[in-house]
Amino acid sequence: MAPTTPTILVLGTCDTKLSELLYTKSQIEKYVPCTVQIMDIGRSATSHELITFTQDIYTSHFTSLKRPTVEIESLDRSKYIDTLAPYACSFVADLFAENKLHAILGIGGSCGTALATQVMRDALPVGFPKLMVSTMASGDVGPYVGQTDVTMMYSVVDIAGRNRLLERVLGNAAGAIVGMAKVYFDDLVSKSTPTRPDDQPHAVSDEKTHSTDSNQSQPESQSQSDPVRIGITMFGVTTPAATTARHRLEAILPNCEIYIFHATGSGGKAMERLISEHQLDAVLDLTTAEIADHVVGGVLSAGPSRLCAATKRNIPRVLSLGACDMINFGPPESIPSAFATGSNLNLDSAPGSSSSPGSASASASASGPPPGAQQERVFHRHNPTVTLMRTTSDECVQIAKCIATNLLEGNAGWDEDCRTKVILPLGGLSLLDTPDQPFWDPKADHALFSTLEDELRGSEIAVVRDERPINDPGFATAAADLLGDLIHQSRRARESEE
Repeated sequence: MAPTTPTILVLGTCDTKLSELLYTKSQIEKYVPCTVQIMDIGRSATSHELITFTQDIYTSHFTSLKRPTVEIESLDRSKYIDTLAPYACSFVADLFAENKLHAILGIGGSCGTALATQVMRDALPVGFPKLMVSTMASGDVGPYVGQTDVTMMYSVVDIAGRNRLLERVLGNAAGAIVGMAKVYFDDLVSKSTPTRPDDQPHAVSDEKTHSTDSNQSQPESQSQSDPVRIGITMFGVTTPAATTARHRLEAILPNCEIYIFHATGSGGKAMERLISEHQLDAVLDLTTAEIADHVVGGVLSAGPSRLCAATKRNIPRVLSLGACDMINFGPPESIPSAFATGSNLNLDSAPGSSSSPGSASASASASGPPPGAQQERVFHRHNPTVTLMRTTSDECVQIAKCIATNLLEGNAGWDEDCRTKVILPLGGLSLLDTPDQPFWDPKADHALFSTLEDELRGSEIAVVRDERPINDPGFATAAADLLGDLIHQSRRARESEE
């Protein structure tokens, strides 16, 4: 029987924070009719009549996971988290799959935050309401959020005994999660029951669980009436291409929904995860700059598995090489010495000056490269906090090889049903890579194009050469049309199978 009110799971270490968890439960119950359940993820098992899911309940839940052979409370903090996480993740994933969960709220310090947010990342899909009240929320929350939509709320004071300030924070959190749960639950009423994001017990690692492996074997269930969900990758220096392509796709595929991902490392990881979760149906991967940063050592890498999710699912995909002419760093002083030592970077744009692509460029000093440097490097100050470095011919060869590897490996037997095409913008890779701009380097671009063609030769992946630069409206339109054709072919193949 379908639930008539939302269910909210409150997650925390009951051995150290039971009072705060119970208080938060009582605050949630004040707002709207709902079910509030407490799940204990503490190191020491705790018993209380208001704890819904004890350690014993969820560690014995999955027959495919053997119960811990050691006392969890005897483990150090790190091992306790590693031991308990698979059980907690699998249990919460089951609650979600059975439509018994509509929002999750975590409360914790460093260990509680690490474990609770791992459950949120690994057990629940993007779009599901997730809120974490944490003492760790005022610093770098990247490791806790990952590529998901976990909302972090700073507790201000330690969660180690109630006081008026902490109760105010917890009360605000209660109100927030009630609002999230109500919106999510009301939306579900008119839609089908959600499916579990992964049909296997969840791995401990967020990267392993969602980067390439999740859902790769699940069948497509999209109907003609469903919108085609298309991911597009974009950088500031490829924005014109992405904008034109979006408009073209919306014109030729009226029933489509466009998701733009900023290719900053996190953006690429988020897109890979959504592909793995079957929340994207096709990809126009115009901007593959994250692979350049991964290969060369920039700060915006999306990791080694970029491109792999679409390869494994074999969804319609058109890939280009946008912004592979550049490697991303922070301010000039942050550039690694291997690239910049002794180079006297002439980044003369003052803070607050123009940061638009095509403004002042910079290279190694006129006196020549620093001692021991292999070649002069070309830099461009994109804005006060972002410095770009032009890729060399040798680096472009390695970037192309990495792209080819991730396009080909793990393709699950495409044979003649390959749904990936590559389109090369021979006229330039970004707004900075045109004849009158600082990153224009036909030799390096040729190395990128020719290597990728060589690596893909003999495969099922078609490579299209286009003489125009990536931001030319004609190029972007051609790329969008290629993807539209692949989407139509995929639909026809699915219909013939049915």
